[in-house]
Amino acid sequence: MLRSVDRLCREVIGPLQDRCGPQARVLTAEVHGDEVRGLAFCPGKVLRYVLEAENRRLKTTALLRLARSSRQPAA
Repeated sequence: MLRSVDRLCREVIGPLQDRCGPQARVLTAEVHGDEVRGLAFCPGKVLRYVLEAENRRLKTTALLRLARSSRQPAA
């Protein structure tokens, strides 16, 4: 089924914001059979997501996490 990228992003953003908060943003969206796959940005991390069409289940995997340094400057 062919759908526009805007529609795919709208389908993904709801479950993504429920899981990661209101600042989550969709970077890419691709249709792979009955799934929508792509990358998303949440504050402090880049995620890979898979949204299953049948049950609207969202799976996420962190690809990159930004960490704060716990080291103190030398002088």
